[in-house]
Amino acid sequence: MRQSVKLGRIAGVPVGVHWSVLVIFWLIAWELATLVFPGGSQQVTAADWIAGAVAAVLFMGSLLAHELSHAVVAKHNGIGVSSITLWLFGGVAQLDREALTAGVEFRVAAAGPAASVAAAAIFGGAHYAMAGLGVTGLVVAVAGWLGWINLLLAGFNLVPAAPLDGGRILRAILWRRSGDRTAAAVSAARAGRIFAYVLIGLGLVEILAGNLFGLWPAFLGWFLLSAARAEEQQAVLRGSVGGLRVADVMAYPPPVVDGSVSVAAFVEHHLLVSRIDEWLVLDAAGVPVGVVTLDAVRHVPFTERAVTRIWQVAAPLSVVARARADEPLLQVLERVAGSEVFARFGVVVTDATGAVVGLLSPAAVERAARLHPGTGTRPRTHVPAA
Repeated sequence: MRQSVKLGRIAGVPVGVHWSVLVIFWLIAWELATLVFPGGSQQVTAADWIAGAVAAVLFMGSLLAHELSHAVVAKHNGIGVSSITLWLFGGVAQLDREALTAGVEFRVAAAGPAASVAAAAIFGGAHYAMAGLGVTGLVVAVAGWLGWINLLLAGFNLVPAAPLDGGRILRAILWRRSGDRTAAAVSAARAGRIFAYVLIGLGLVEILAGNLFGLWPAFLGWFLLSAARAEEQQAVLRGSVGGLRVADVMAYPPPVVDGSVSVAAFVEHHLLVSRIDEWLVLDAAGVPVGVVTLDAVRHVPFTERAVTRIWQVAAPLSVVARARADEPLLQVLERVAGSEVFARFGVVVTDATGAVVGLLSPAAVERAARLHPGTGTRPRTHVPAA
């Protein structure tokens, strides 16, 4: 999730918000100001709007605390955190890698709901304390709503369905019991798909009943369904290539093309003949300077291919990810996960001296996954709990 506005760093982690946060902020403030805080009164006052806005801000703070809890526990267990971003459906803490043990997986996943429960106790306790002292008004109402919504947030996140925190907790438990990380991840992702279909169905029922608020669970279910499918695919991929090195999958030696060649000549004499989609581009001295792919060439208009040179459409080596030939393939894939540059140009593979020795393309990774199916085919090993 790309940050639209960077807010700074908290506990060393870059924190930002996506523009879609404005949508949920407005919905919360509007619903509280017009439907909740006025009570039985039909008149909405400026104070109701102010209270709604304050409650929305504090709720965003609660979401941030939820994600920060994930981040702090992850860093405590040796997992780097790239960023935290608040967006339409909550927050995302971007971890640098997966947990290495089931115990760490459990602790990182459980930290978020624990923070939400703590927030619910604080706000709920403040609400009942003020009410017990005879305090009334919007301050008490805001505290009560925040206590209730944080408890709801914790409960929702604890549903055992990936990619929710409860799904990750389920994955950790299954992983710990069976020793099969891939099978555990697939099971949690499939539970996520079932839960997503339930949300979509409930949303459609609400919409057909004339309640447009049914759009919310329907959209949320659609998002969870997409995320669960992606997690299942990634889990199968990790299980398939977990024992491979980059050298096992890369194109070696890398196919090369002179950067001064025209796109038209490159298509005719290289792409159509070899059917290789990714090429290392050389300069006049034979030094690697970039990577060109079928996708990059495809975007050159046919009428301009004769006058466009390969170096003009190639990605410079400085922007393409690099990996060593002896690195575990899974480690490299985790490093470039979500990278648009990797999706288009792959990875340049080097040896210990830094010399380019091969190319690793997404297509090669997918082919390796098909040739090395990993789910349920590898011997189970003991998985440490911590």
